[in-house]
Amino acid sequence: MTMLTILTAGPYTSIQDKGRTGYQALGVPEGGAVDPDARITANWLVSQPPETAGFEIFMGGFSFKTDTELAIALSGSFSDQLTITPAFGNARTEPAGQTIWLNPGDQVLVPPLRGSNLAFLSVSANFDLPPVFGSVGTSPNARIGGLDGGMLRAEDRLPLRAIIPAPKQRQLQAECARLFEPQSIFRLVLGPQDFCFESNQIEKLTSSDWKLTTRMDRMGLRLSGPSLSHKINADILSDGIVKGAVQIPGDGQPIILMADHQTTGGYTKIATVISTDLPALTRLAAHRGIRFTIVSQAEAEQLARQKAALLSKIMPADHH
Repeated sequence: MTMLTILTAGPYTSIQDKGRTGYQALGVPEGGAVDPDARITANWLVSQPPETAGFEIFMGGFSFKTDTELAIALSGSFSDQLTITPAFGNARTEPAGQTIWLNPGDQVLVPPLRGSNLAFLSVSANFDLPPVFGSVGTSPNARIGGLDGGMLRAEDRLPLRAIIPAPKQRQLQAECARLFEPQSIFRLVLGPQDFCFESNQIEKLTSSDWKLTTRMDRMGLRLSGPSLSHKINADILSDGIVKGAVQIPGDGQPIILMADHQTTGGYTKIATVISTDLPALTRLAAHRGIRFTIVSQAEAEQLARQKAALLSKIMPADHH
């Protein structure tokens, strides 16, 4: 059986795809790649459908070996390069954002990332893993998907199937790479519990400087800044949660919920980061400063349509 062998897993690398939609009522988190833009573009580079599973790599330090011919591509961090070491001969470096060809015995290293907090690496094959609720993506808190429901580790072996025999040679245009430039202002739609805050607290949310703390993972990002106070208290009857929701717990420091967020929660949610901006937020490293601005739901929907149209335009291929 054709395999990829993990050599070093880095601090936080997992298998991710489009996630599990439609199962939150059963308590199953949606999951999926926290940066769908990186997943979609990396898959396009290896002639894969956009929802195909690949490697989500936080901070880098990930390496593997292939025993077959394969194409790979890295997206989400365009100032970084991969190191390819063949079984015989000298190592070479290859840039992110283009199709890279591997031979049997090649070792691939994604070094510590400099241009982003995370990247997504796609391969021109499918992982031969059993889907759980329609996804092979890893949900570490639910202990489902991937390899035994956990993050990848050194010496893990991933079976491959449906290897694409001749992927097209592709490269992301500069117009697409601009989608991945660092962003510092993020747009919010107010609600659903913005009524739990006085108007001056909404103003504080948008006029203050916030910093990402080191408390970040696939569940959420905790910010530090001025404390936001509630009209009464931070607790509500638990209700449903979406990606990008901005929870304000009792200490007044916002928590932005990510792909592996719990399905329900009992903290007030003052706003939601719009889906167009959320991938850029996931790429920021700790201690980066950010600010917020408010848009309407109609504006958020229009921005999402514009981004989808742009991706279709700059990746005019089989699956877009």
